[in-house]
Amino acid sequence: MNEFWRKIVHMVFGLLITLLIYYVPKESTLIILGVGLLVGLWFIDLEMRKINVPLIHELIFHLERPGVFPGKGAFYFVFTALVTLILFPSVVAAQGILILSVLDGMATIIGLRYGRIRIINHKSIEGSGGAIIVTFIVLLFFMDPVKAAVLSVVAGIVELGSPIDDNLLLPIIIDLLLVLLPW
Repeated sequence: MNEFWRKIVHMVFGLLITLLIYYVPKESTLIILGVGLLVGLWFIDLEMRKINVPLIHELIFHLERPGVFPGKGAFYFVFTALVTLILFPSVVAAQGILILSVLDGMATIIGLRYGRIRIINHKSIEGSGGAIIVTFIVLLFFMDPVKAAVLSVVAGIVELGSPIDDNLLLPIIIDLLLVLLPW
């Protein structure tokens, strides 16, 4: 498993889900994500029972971290996209998934290359700081600088110190901020 390519796939997958949420009607997107989640669970079940579906097995083998259940990252990602889309307006859900995609991917990529000072959960200040900056720059295309800065910093803190998988927590916290703060 190559962590760099795993995170590239994570970002591309997240951007595709973001585009789906943003451009496809909400009801259709809910169906697509729901069916995708069920099919994913079926593949996870097959993989756990050692029944290898060739392409799926190869993707899991090359992209999943050792020691976690097969397809964990993709499952959590689609599950969280589905939950946020149920709870929030499409544009808000899309922003939460976009932030997860960019920040989580860039934190690892920057941290792998430049990370020297390890802090929480073996994550580096350089990776977290770099990811906050990249996320802020990306968000400037969609929102005002104050909103982009607040969301980037909060997302960076959540990603750095989340007691549970950030794929589950980060978009929900970001989406709550988007709807609760008086922007």
